[in-house]
Amino acid sequence: MKKLKLLGVLPSYSSGGAEKITLKYFRNIDQRPFFLKLFVIDKTGPLKNNKVDALNFSYKRFLYAIPNLIFYVRKNKVNVIFSTFPHITIILLLTKILKLHNSSIVVRQPNMLVASLTKSLKLRLIKFLYMELINYADIILVTSQAMMQEAIGNGFNKKKLFLISNPVNIRDIRKGIIPKRTKGLGIKLVFVGRLTYQKGLDRVIKLLCKIENIELLVIGEGELKKNLKKICKENLVDKKVTFLGFLSNPYNFVAGSDYFLLPSRWEGMPNCVLESLALGTPVISFKEIEPLNDLKENISNKSIILEKNENSLLKLLKNLKPRKDYLKPNLRKNLLLNSLNDYEYTKKVDKIILNAVCKKK
Repeated sequence: MKKLKLLGVLPSYSSGGAEKITLKYFRNIDQRPFFLKLFVIDKTGPLKNNKVDALNFSYKRFLYAIPNLIFYVRKNKVNVIFSTFPHITIILLLTKILKLHNSSIVVRQPNMLVASLTKSLKLRLIKFLYMELINYADIILVTSQAMMQEAIGNGFNKKKLFLISNPVNIRDIRKGIIPKRTKGLGIKLVFVGRLTYQKGLDRVIKLLCKIENIELLVIGEGELKKNLKKICKENLVDKKVTFLGFLSNPYNFVAGSDYFLLPSRWEGMPNCVLESLALGTPVISFKEIEPLNDLKENISNKSIILEKNENSLLKLLKNLKPRKDYLKPNLRKNLLLNSLNDYEYTKKVDKIILNAVCKKK
């Protein structure tokens, strides 16, 4: 069979989970059924690497990139376009409806829709358009049962829906890890992610003033960093919260901590949780992160603890105990079961795309 041309559209090389998964999928691995290319709207960000064949641009908004994108798709007769961000997906579907190209559209949905697209009027408009147009896509990939049920409940075409969990290379993540723990007694919590409203750090920092002997390591950058530091000062917890900034490899700190803290307001299937479990570090989050219910065994053995609200989280944090080897932490055993590695994930997605394109023909 002749190789198909598959083009992915990526906003930037930001360190978000959706970007990481897209870059993993578009790595040029031998014997793929596609010619792979990424169209990167804004080439800034820490995840840029040489393993992906990319067209790198410096557009500040996706709208400015559309003429160039359509020109490339038409000139190179791209068979499939892969999108994972709702605002980009909407434009790609509109261009398909307007017959500006004849490419199949694969949509990977990064988050729960209702929770992630309701904060502002702009997001609510994106949600409305996304819901109206999504069934023009050829394939819709979701990463959890909760996302699947939400999609079905909102009238997504079941025949186009596929559930594939996010990939985790457990062996690679654990390789060469030396657990790193900050000095001092007490509970060591770690957070890894973008410092945005979604991630919910603001509602946890305020609790720390009520707890003795606890420290939170914050690994990541984002628009709310200054505001979060301000909240720390206002609540007199600046000495309990350490901002380490973005780290290309945060795994030593995750492996050395007592617990991983994910206080998000919404998620799809959070990569940081999967990686933390792979490093043997239990996870504390909220019940509103419904996709974590897919990890039933981890919930039953309490390597994932889901709290109802901030009050119940406060009670939990007050009664936590540090790991037994806190003086000299060792790499704990892997807690993640039944996961996909990058190769398995790629094969599954490739097969879904090939089947859909063949049916279309």
